[in-house]
Amino acid sequence: MNSNNLFLNNKYTKRYYTIIENARVRHWKGYTETHHIIPRCLGGNNDKSNLIALTGHEHLVCHLLLRKMLPDGQNNGVIAAAWRMVNIEDENGNRHRVTGRVYAKLKEEFAKAHSVTMKGRTPWNKGRIETRPDVLKNIQDAALARPEQSKESRELQASKTRGQKRSNEQKNNISTSLKGKLKGPMSQSQKDAISAGSTGVKKCKEHGQNLSATIQKQLAEGTHNTKIRVSCINTHKEYSLSTFTRYVLNKDKT
Repeated sequence: MNSNNLFLNNKYTKRYYTIIENARVRHWKGYTETHHIIPRCLGGNNDKSNLIALTGHEHLVCHLLLRKMLPDGQNNGVIAAAWRMVNIEDENGNRHRVTGRVYAKLKEEFAKAHSVTMKGRTPWNKGRIETRPDVLKNIQDAALARPEQSKESRELQASKTRGQKRSNEQKNNISTSLKGKLKGPMSQSQKDAISAGSTGVKKCKEHGQNLSATIQKQLAEGTHNTKIRVSCINTHKEYSLSTFTRYVLNKDKT
């Protein structure tokens, strides 16, 4: 039996309809699950003629068989359905169990099917900025409750990117994402945290050389703080930017 030649004429289709026909004529009084003979993703409806009561094991087997009853590229929907069956729990906290080999194969098929399905689509959350207060509060609470990383974990994470240079594309993306965002002054607690984190940390050999080269370049270009001249509206005097920042502004604060 093959509904309108929807499925391939192979051993998987024959096995599928054997399970369906056996379920029609038996009188099973145990636990059952309702199965759509023609899956909804293939146009199947909720008519009684398209529904059959199967045991939990039969239901899983039928969904695994459906993957093999359609040509590649046309079975993405039934692959997704089978994947959900072995990963999503029902209202009672149960889910279908499969062997590791079947699970791995199903996962591979689902990854390919999902990639084809999503290709060319714009992700629903792309460019979306979260503004719901309750969600933002949950995110904040989760971040505060997160245990602090160990020193070994931080070092492992840092070692993966240490010495890497960002590409121009990465720099442009970072620059674009930060444009228009206000950067307020750091709190004292933030300053103390940065100070504590860097105290006693030995800088690499190249750090001093790079710093010296940067300063020499700024001096030559006239962009160093000691070369930039600014005028004070209070004293009507001209200062270098470094002197103005260090003495004049601090004097005004006091």
